[in-house]
Amino acid sequence: MTWHLALRNLARNRRRTFLTAMIISLSLAALVLTDGVISAMADTMVRSATRLYGGDAQIHQRDYLAARDESFTFGEVAALLDQLDQSEWVEAATPRALAFGMVSSSASNRAVQVMGIDPSREARVSKLANVVVEGDYLDAGGSETQLLIGWRLAQLLEAELGDRIVLSVHNQIDETAEQQLFRVSGIFRFNARELDENAAFILLPRAQQMLGIGQQIHELALNLRQASLAGQADLPLFAQLSNADRIAEGWPQLMPQLDGMLQMTRYSTVIVGVILFVLAALGVINGLFMSIYERVWEFGVLLAIGTRRRVLFGLILAEGLLLGVGAIVIGLVVGVLVTVLVAQIGIDYGGMEVAGVALNEVIRPQLNLSQLIILPIWVLALTLLACLYPAAHAARIVPARALHKSL
Repeated sequence: MTWHLALRNLARNRRRTFLTAMIISLSLAALVLTDGVISAMADTMVRSATRLYGGDAQIHQRDYLAARDESFTFGEVAALLDQLDQSEWVEAATPRALAFGMVSSSASNRAVQVMGIDPSREARVSKLANVVVEGDYLDAGGSETQLLIGWRLAQLLEAELGDRIVLSVHNQIDETAEQQLFRVSGIFRFNARELDENAAFILLPRAQQMLGIGQQIHELALNLRQASLAGQADLPLFAQLSNADRIAEGWPQLMPQLDGMLQMTRYSTVIVGVILFVLAALGVINGLFMSIYERVWEFGVLLAIGTRRRVLFGLILAEGLLLGVGAIVIGLVVGVLVTVLVAQIGIDYGGMEVAGVALNEVIRPQLNLSQLIILPIWVLALTLLACLYPAAHAARIVPARALHKSL
């Protein structure tokens, strides 16, 4: 009887019921879309920060990242690469020699980060080989004077393909500036200002020779078969690769600012949900109170003939439950359709940088089980919570006063 009465009461004023339901439905749809966009943006930022160049994890001499001292190198590179190539955790790995240096052209000069790389291995870890827009990617069997620079750096230096560039770095053996002549063999475009404007790539053996570090390196970057594993600081692989001289870390430890920002984004859905719930709750409370005021005489009669107050309380909650369930079904359908549509079109941020990470990919909102199960449950629970006040008000109606009112 309670459910039958609740359904009939909702049908009394269909327009009001529809508008109240739409407030809940659109709130849920907005939550689904917002959560999908935030999840997709977080994944894109991680991929841009790791798979673009950095790698899912890196190995360094223990004090290198804190001091950025070019003398802090580590060896046994060949053995490490063999170990990583055979590891079930690792997809690819590449060694790098890093140095702060100066590039000089006939028109200008600029301080840059010089990176010595193994071209074949680097192509499996980063996207450097895929973003060369002019000229050719580095060739390990080619000239030792090959130089890759970013398009922004090329503009600043007023350099073109084939131009001669003087590269200067600090030699660790004789503590002097090592200057050598290179030719621009390629120009890349990552669409990330830090790389496009401040990075220059040369062959690893040439970088090691200029720096005077022998066969040692500063960094060994690697991609994991499951990128999500990089977020596990206690991953057994990291312990296997670390020793008293070197340390292996995933991107959250290497980029704490990005990790902190992603932690903050996890609360974004909650904040949006709270705002939408307040708006939806006000609509639900308003709709139920209007319904109660229209039926106050009926409630007075029911109480006068002996109906228990908890029955009226349950009746209003039943109306809220039916209203919430119906609205959630509509909201899920609308939310999924809008999310799928936006995912097909995509959201292009045009290479905008967030926390130093360029959003180079089109953002495509994602759907997951939490959006289809957890969010509706929360919306239903909060809808019932909003119904408590109108239900309590209906249960406290005084029959003598209610019977004097007639609409």
